Amino acid sequence: MTTRDGLTLAIEIKPVHLAVGRAIWNRFGDVRTFAVNLHLKFPFAVVGGILTLPTTERIKSGNDDDWKSTTHLVTRAIGRFMRAGGQSTEGDASHLMEGIAVVAFDRETSNIEPDLPPPGSGLRWEEFIAAMAEVYDARFGDI
Repeated sequence: MTTRDGLTLAIEIKPVHLAVGRAIWNRFGDVRTFAVNLHLKFPFAVVGGILTLPTTERIKSGNDDDWKSTTHLVTRAIGRFMRAGGQSTEGDASHLMEGIAVVAFDRETSNIEPDLPPPGSGLRWEEFIAAMAEVYDARFGDI
């Protein structure tokens, strides 16, 4: 926060660990609402969203014996998430974020999946950090 600009940086983290198929879209809506609310009040704020997603989930709630892949759900969602980022100037639509990250992880090892999202999508952790830093520097670096 600054006295002149108010909020300058905000990041919302939304974990999706159960009912991944349905929850992805709900959390996606939450992050976009977060962006709209902050950009309307603080138009110069650099706003980002992070979604964490496991690559497997239980087939039946409470049963740790059987698991199914969620990779196809994450892959399907990547296109939509790519369109949610991309606010490069404060004049862009308020529902867009300056950066969004999809952190897909293996629940057994806790490691981030190396190929989800694919490199160059703008959704990988390192791409998210770079995008946020670039926009922040452009807006507030000379102040």
